[in-house]
Amino acid sequence: MTNNLFTIEWVGPFFNIESLIKWEKEHNHTLNYFFYIVTGIPTNKQKIRSYCGISMNKAGYIYNRYLADKTHIVHNLRNEEIWIGKFSDNSPQTREDVELCETMIISYWQPELNIRKKAYYPNKSVTIINRWYKKDLQPREKNIYTAQTMPDLIIYDGSAIWGTEKIKKLKTL
Repeated sequence: MTNNLFTIEWVGPFFNIESLIKWEKEHNHTLNYFFYIVTGIPTNKQKIRSYCGISMNKAGYIYNRYLADKTHIVHNLRNEEIWIGKFSDNSPQTREDVELCETMIISYWQPELNIRKKAYYPNKSVTIINRWYKKDLQPREKNIYTAQTMPDLIIYDGSAIWGTEKIKKLKTL
């Protein structure tokens, strides 16, 4: 069975769409951010909920996907945090790779606001390493944000799911 290994670099959090738009216009010149996570408290609710999505639109900005559907549930959140993610190797990615990673993240993480792909595991082995970055693109070592309840490592071998909550730095070289 082939193992598909992906490293996703997450940048954030952005606390509103305006700060995401500004950041993307300044930093997303290669238009290679495909993933987004939004967390917040829905209207008339008390608990934080999560959503994970992808965007491969021609304009290439995550915020375009976010703004495209004005009725999307993510528009009705308070205390929102937005994270965007890209593959670390910066090589061209197929839609199949992007959707495979989205399926894996949603199937494992089970964000409450996602309706499709809730309990659908991929039909092949997948390993995802999630790395977290500040908006200045420096690595995060201490994580206190709600999206980061997603594990740093997720491995699906076709029969079981494995992982670790937090990978810690062992040594600075």
